[in-house]
Order: sequence, then C-alpha cells, then structure tokens
Amino acid sequence: MDVVEMQARIAALEARLAEEMRARQALAEEVDLLRAVIDEMPVGVIVEDTSGRHRMYNAHMRAIAGEPGSRGVFVSDGVSPAPPERDPTRRALGGEGVDNLESLLAPTDEEGRCTWISQSSRPLLDANGVVRAAVTVTRDVTEHKDILRELDEAIVASDDEKRALIDRLEEGIDALSTPIIEVWDDVLALPVIGAVDDRRGAEITSRLLDAVVSRGSRFVIIDWTGVDTMDTNSARHLLDLVRAVELVGAECILTGIRPAVAVSLLHLDVRFEHLRLLRNVRYGLRHCFARLGRRAAMPGRGAG
Repeated sequence: MDVVEMQARIAALEARLAEEMRARQALAEEVDLLRAVIDEMPVGVIVEDTSGRHRMYNAHMRAIAGEPGSRGVFVSDGVSPAPPERDPTRRALGGEGVDNLESLLAPTDEEGRCTWISQSSRPLLDANGVVRAAVTVTRDVTEHKDILRELDEAIVASDDEKRALIDRLEEGIDALSTPIIEVWDDVLALPVIGAVDDRRGAEITSRLLDAVVSRGSRFVIIDWTGVDTMDTNSARHLLDLVRAVELVGAECILTGIRPAVAVSLLHLDVRFEHLRLLRNVRYGLRHCFARLGRRAAMPGRGAG
C-alpha cells in the first residue's frame, strides 16, 4: 500500500468518525430534550424495568408522592393498605394494562392530609414482544375529589350558598380543564380540550393574558390535540386568542391541530399566513429554544 492510498484511507476513516460523532451528539440532544419535556410534564411519570429499577421518576412524581416508597398507599376507603398485587406498575410488568386506578397516599408530616391519585400503566415490550419495562402515569386528583365533595354538600345548602358554591366550582373546573403551564423560562403552554364557547373563550383569553403579562413570557404554545371538531365560533375564539397574545408582546405557536380540525378551518376560510403551526408540543419547544438561543443550556449538557 503506497502513501497516497494510506492517506486516502485515513481521511475516509476520519470522515466516518466525524459523522458518527455528529450522530451521537444529535442523539444525545434528542434524549436531553425528551427528558426535559417529561420532567416538566404536569403528571407524574414512572418507568420501571423488570429488575425493579426506576429508569425514570420525574419531578412531578416527586412532587406528588415524594421519593419512591416514602408514602403508604391505601385503597379508596383510606383505611385498608393497598396490596402489592394491586400496584399498577407491577400489573403492567405482568403484561396487564391499567386505567384510572384511584388510590390514597398517606399524609406527610408537612401536609397532614391524604392525597388522592389516579394511575394508568402500560407494559413496554421489546422487539420480541417480551415485557422489558412498565410506564405508569400518576395524576393528583385531590382537587377534583374536593370539588365532588363540595357538590355533594351543595345538595343540602341554601339557594344563596348553592349559587356561590357553583361559581367557585365553575372557576375551579375552568382552571383544571385549561391549565396554563410554564414549561420553560419565557415559555407557557396552554392545552385546550373540548369545545370553546363564548364564556370559556373569554375565560381562557383572560387567564392566559394575565399569565403572559405577570410572568413576562415571550412564547405561548397553544396545543389543540384535545379538540376534535371546530365550528365558526371556536375558530373565531382561536384567532382572537392568538391576536391577543401577540398584542401583549408574546409569540404564539399552535400545535396538535388534528386533520379533521384542519379541514374545518379550511372550510371556514381561516387564513394561516400569520400563524405559526407545528406538529406537536415537542416541535413547539424546539422552535422556542431556537428563538431563545437556549440549546447550550438544556439539561444534561455542560456539566463538569
């Protein structure tokens, strides 16, 4: 092998090595982004493998239940400890899917009260269809249970008390059905679920503008994954919301518009020229990170 051929082979190997390093870096950035998104989700997420190791236990799960195993779990009577075989993660590791299993977490010294949780779990399979891990999603439904209890109390309340209570319940339900989430510095997310009528449209707009102004947010991701249909009234509220956000100085990104909703918007002659439309919240976050120049500050990078 002469020198020229050897130099050519070395150059080819260096090029392959550089390409592999770029691919590894891109994969690491993707993993960092997904972990950051999962950690900021407003639900608890646990991923446990078949050896019992927690591969993921996000920040919201710690906020709900503390460290793994630190709070006792009871069935819905609040007295009987939940048996191990009832645990949704264990059931998913056995190949069973679980939906909306309600339990009570024992109180901590700081709280002095139990926490209602609702859990759903699914097995994660390998390429051969063998269970390799389980994912469990946990929601704190204590506020929802409190609302139901107040509804029961309203049955025996006076008319004036009922009216005041219903007003409070409507406010609580509106806040629960359309949460405003600060997913990152300068970035808010608003998941919209269900139809938007005049009252709800005004409430969403008011709450979102207050949040944008009070937090000084530069971007708002409005996610319409939970909207199945779109009529003229809902389309008008959507456009009014986008314009209102832009008027207070924030950029609005729309994500998760379903095909049926997109067709409805076309039939309603809604113009998209001034709208930023992206596939889902993850792409919305990427857009915001790029505009904010935050790529270098994402979790998992730059640590010594």
